[in-house]
Amino acid sequence: MKKFFWLLGVSSVAFVWVVSNLFAGEIDILVQKLVEKGILTPGEAQEIIVETKEEIKKEIAMGKHETLPTWLQTIKLKGDFRARYQFTDKKGQEDRHRERIRLRLGADAMVNEQMKVALGLATMGKSNDPRSTNVTLGQGRDEAAGNPGTFKDIGLDYAYAEYYPFSWLTLSAGKIKNALWEPSDLLWDTDINPDGGAIRLGYKVNSGVEFFMNNMVYVLSESSSDTSDPFMLAFQPGLDWRINDNLNLKSALSFYYFNSVKNKTKYTHQATNTLVGSMYKYDYNVWSPAVELRIKEPFWGFFPSLAFFGEYVNNPDPEDNNQGYAFGLKFGAERIRDKGEWQVTALYTKLEKDSWLDIFPDSDRYSGRTRMKGYEAIFSYGLGKNTSLGIDYYYTKDLQKTGNTYVPEQLLQIDWNLKF
Repeated sequence: MKKFFWLLGVSSVAFVWVVSNLFAGEIDILVQKLVEKGILTPGEAQEIIVETKEEIKKEIAMGKHETLPTWLQTIKLKGDFRARYQFTDKKGQEDRHRERIRLRLGADAMVNEQMKVALGLATMGKSNDPRSTNVTLGQGRDEAAGNPGTFKDIGLDYAYAEYYPFSWLTLSAGKIKNALWEPSDLLWDTDINPDGGAIRLGYKVNSGVEFFMNNMVYVLSESSSDTSDPFMLAFQPGLDWRINDNLNLKSALSFYYFNSVKNKTKYTHQATNTLVGSMYKYDYNVWSPAVELRIKEPFWGFFPSLAFFGEYVNNPDPEDNNQGYAFGLKFGAERIRDKGEWQVTALYTKLEKDSWLDIFPDSDRYSGRTRMKGYEAIFSYGLGKNTSLGIDYYYTKDLQKTGNTYVPEQLLQIDWNLKF
């Protein structure tokens, strides 16, 4: 299957390149003949060749080339590579230094004006862990030390179809991108791409006010011998309000419903949720409000952007250890796109033991567990067009004592990011 996707992507690009150059080559021969017959001067010939090649490129980019299939002309490739140094210091354990890489390659194509198909490949970390696309250098599968220079695994990161029947409605199905808006990674690791589907609605009242409603179903597992397959439903109504040219407020209230998780055998990467034997003790039908206030060019333009954000989660099933929250700020460039641009993010997070299913939160923060609290600081700096440096520092603690201490952990990540 992996070979198929690689061959599909490579052959599509090669086909477009060959065909476009074939046409350009025929033009070259024709123009050369006209020069030989004295109809065109060499200067005029060169000008025609350049203009023709540019026109062919434009037609392919717009999907209007007469010879190539439309779906092939609309294929867009994208990807990124990250090289990381990671240091972990956790009380009671040996310090750990790791060099890690991540490679992601994606493509999408318009089937017609209302439908799109997308797929993505990514490096795989620990087998079956949807929260990590990191590969640790010097290791083979399942984090076992392999032979030097062993091959690394690549898996299907996402594959879905989207349908846009109206400007205000988007339907998705497959292994999709997370359809929910989140101002922080309190609840969701950004590497998770759910198996299921989504319905997203958006209604613009005017140029400054938009109501949205994100709905998602996540198939958690499927078994041929069990009719009570667990799944998750999420409903997220929200508001995106541009108050004026410099002030924007976005907020949402999410409701989650989990079917057949309580009294179900724990998942492989379960860590801290309360169990009875090997079964989950509680439901995780939680509610979670979130808000972000963004200010453009605050302090007389000293920063390009400043944002305050917050998020809260509450699980009504257990009577205690059932809440979590995150709050913080972000300032600098909204996105790092070019040399010299920078951004700083600082936040504080706390997730009590049974506030949320512990297979979903950010895997870098205390190994992705609930029952923790701590700080995170991120600095990003543009090294050039589409390349940046990232420094990410976590300081977190367990909410439960081990012996006489709440075990602390420090994690430092230094990243070199490249997009293409």
